[in-house]
Amino acid sequence: MSIYELKGKVAIVTGAGSGIGYEVAKLLLREGSKVVFADLSLQPAAESTLDQYSVACTAKESPVAFFHKTDVADWSQLSDLWEATLRKFGQIDIIANIAGVYDPPFSDFWRPPGISPESRDPPNANPGSYATISINYVAPVRLAQLAIDYWCRNPHVKGNFVAVSSIAAYVHSMYSPLYMSSKAALVSFVKSLGELNDHFGIRIAAVCPGSVKTPLLENKLNMKVSDDGSLTPQECADVIGRVLQEARWGRGSIVETQKITTDGLEDEISVRDVRLEALYPSLATPQDILGPLDEDKKLLVKRLKDRGMQP
Repeated sequence: MSIYELKGKVAIVTGAGSGIGYEVAKLLLREGSKVVFADLSLQPAAESTLDQYSVACTAKESPVAFFHKTDVADWSQLSDLWEATLRKFGQIDIIANIAGVYDPPFSDFWRPPGISPESRDPPNANPGSYATISINYVAPVRLAQLAIDYWCRNPHVKGNFVAVSSIAAYVHSMYSPLYMSSKAALVSFVKSLGELNDHFGIRIAAVCPGSVKTPLLENKLNMKVSDDGSLTPQECADVIGRVLQEARWGRGSIVETQKITTDGLEDEISVRDVRLEALYPSLATPQDILGPLDEDKKLLVKRLKDRGMQP
């Protein structure tokens, strides 16, 4: 059952130039949202959609789109993206963090800075940083800070934050340790902020797809990915749209989706909640462990209600 209306909302979609991000942006536009395409560049399909929706309509709730070139690993560009959106539309309701990389040669654990000529991660940076982690994990965290401060200080805006993680967050491979750990960190971050829904009505969730037929995956594997056993970007975006809207999600929800192919039967797109609570310590409840922090949490909630993250 839908609980969150997309019509008339203002959304920032990172990675909107292609793949899943583009399909999410397109879905939001179809539903009547105003959408900022945030990416380094746009593929032809995204450019065409942007042209279709770029002319501002007189009706307040008409869908409109514009492109803001953004390197999500650069905090100054994230700030520019945020401020440009506010100037253009006056408020921000939805953040869809779709931008991501899959251990590209320029930031891969097995191609170390200072050793591999393919690496673009500076070997002597201070502080050090891997682009894979900056894009997949740090950028969503930074956007979340900007959004949560704004939503707490503007309670009339019904904030909705969704990030694309991956089933790689809770499976493991020697081949892609940076990718998998960055997605695991993102899942933990989203789960930790679930209580924002109780205190402020802010929805927050992560979607963890299995294999998705995108340029990101094909470039990593250096081969075409078959439709069999892989979601299309549109199928993945449709699940993200449900997570943005449906009542059962939005409280730190971790939602897995995969395509299940069975010989002789129609493909099934599975959607399930990932119950991370099953990993909690067996000899103590979270309340036993975190109980002493309750008073500090109450003070934090009061501060956020009073002034957001402002000093």
